[in-house]
Amino acid sequence: MIYLYLKLMRVPQWIKNVILFAGLIFSKKIFELPSLTKVCLAFLCFSLVASCQYVFNDFLDQKEDATHPEKKHRPLASGALDSGIALAITGVILPVALIGAYKLSPVFFYLTIFYLLFNMLYSKVLKHIVILDVMSISIGFVLRAIAGAVVIGVEFSHWLLLCTFMLALFWGFSKRRGEINILKTDAGKHRKILEEYSIEFLDLMMAVVATLTLVSYVMYTVSPETAKSLGTPYMVYTVPIVVYAVFRSLYIIYIKNMGHNPTKAILTDVSVLISGFIWLLLILFLMFGNISGQPPVLH
Repeated sequence: MIYLYLKLMRVPQWIKNVILFAGLIFSKKIFELPSLTKVCLAFLCFSLVASCQYVFNDFLDQKEDATHPEKKHRPLASGALDSGIALAITGVILPVALIGAYKLSPVFFYLTIFYLLFNMLYSKVLKHIVILDVMSISIGFVLRAIAGAVVIGVEFSHWLLLCTFMLALFWGFSKRRGEINILKTDAGKHRKILEEYSIEFLDLMMAVVATLTLVSYVMYTVSPETAKSLGTPYMVYTVPIVVYAVFRSLYIIYIKNMGHNPTKAILTDVSVLISGFIWLLLILFLMFGNISGQPPVLH
């Protein structure tokens, strides 16, 4: 039963909450133990709240998931786990996670509550409205980024928030495209909103948001505010890695046909993982390597 409940919680989806560490990294506090500890605890609390939301969603979507070729294997949709037991366990975990969030920071707690309520609104209303369904998911990622910053009392770059929003839109539209591609004519039976989309329309949306993602990240790296806050004017040298990651994502979606499951696509693609690791190392090197911001003197 424990295994089934952990499966219901979708622990691999916790990778989405890694963005909570962005504020820690870009505020140059990643090596400060108190701040690192606080963000790690915030990650745990936020992830548990998000998992509780997944349980509620699966409880509400049991009938639709039962007709999906992949989601029909979920514990509630398949009947492997009793709904009453799942809700009872969730009723214990959720209050504990929220109390932990409040102990960390009242502002973080309110953001977590807002995230939970917003997701309930998404489940009931927003996921049935074309375009807004994907935008709502993207707003959730922005909330994660802001939550990770406020828990340690630091500001977050507006350009980086915009980049986060656009990247989430990109993967959101890719998921819709993947679902239509897998379900074909049955797409509308599983999720009514899929009838409002087409492969051609989603291809256009993905091209637009992929471009905006790169533009917003480039603007972040060349911003004078970024150079001042990070102590280096050389963040622009991280752009090629981000460009590669976006292009690799397009390859995953169009060639490997894994756009319907972004989390699995990222976790199982070695190239994306390596590029992300190199990007992080370069970011840390530029911020903490004591590289002079002065241009070289030519003799």
